[in-house]
Amino acid sequence: MDFTLAHGTANDFIVVPDLEDRYELPVALVRALCDRRQGIGADGVLRIAPGEAGAGIFMDHRNADGSSPEMCGNGIRVVAKYVLDRGLATPDDHGVVHIATRAGVKAVTARRGDDGRVSEVTVDMGAPVLAPAEVPFETDDAAAVVQTVDLDDGRRIPIGVVSMGNPHGVLRVDDVGTAPVGDLGPLLESHARFPAKANIGFARVLDTTSIDLRVWERGVGETAACGTGACAAVVALQRQELLGPEVQVHLPGGTLTIRHELGGTVHMTGPAVEVATGHIDTDWLAHADRDHIDPR
Repeated sequence: MDFTLAHGTANDFIVVPDLEDRYELPVALVRALCDRRQGIGADGVLRIAPGEAGAGIFMDHRNADGSSPEMCGNGIRVVAKYVLDRGLATPDDHGVVHIATRAGVKAVTARRGDDGRVSEVTVDMGAPVLAPAEVPFETDDAAAVVQTVDLDDGRRIPIGVVSMGNPHGVLRVDDVGTAPVGDLGPLLESHARFPAKANIGFARVLDTTSIDLRVWERGVGETAACGTGACAAVVALQRQELLGPEVQVHLPGGTLTIRHELGGTVHMTGPAVEVATGHIDTDWLAHADRDHIDPR
């Protein structure tokens, strides 16, 4: 099995090309591949599979715990770079390539560096889902812009809820450096109000055009960046009238540009970087179902 190690703003992935649809990705194999001590190590696996009508490529994304999320904003930029740099996809007359995901088909455009290779990708992420039942989020007040989650220890957490194809909760904090990401992240990720679990963002508004953000990702833990999380944070804070239509989202792994006007679709722009290519040892693959350290 050949692979490429790549990242989008330090959210890293093992990319497995599979346009012949030969490979399966059982949970044990994904967990073993993403194990940072006994495997290759990554936040997730991206299998590049054949698409269907309207999109020649399907992004089969798996989290480090083996789960199959609906969408990955950083991952789709990595996939776009991979297929465009290798001529596996051809842009249409408008420079757009369509990539299928579990959250639907996404339109992407790319910018190339001086070496002719893709360096930056813009993704039309679609319209955010704001109705709590569709996020999904269980609430008695579907009209509230900011919801409240009660924890068992008595804390009441105000949170904005948005789906970008996958569910997100967004908290405002005074300082992302001291935000209780490791404490509140897993509690909110698995809270009963999020029946499908959720990614949890901790955001500090710097001004109307920029925020700092850290994200606890469902099925992974804290990552250096989360593309859908950046989109969700901007939308949630725009609904609170705190941000304008174009926002620089500063994450530990780098900066993403998010453009969105309420009622429209969300556009995310950010880098895509390939680090290395290689071949996975066949004997290791044959025994990849052995116990591995939790990738978190």
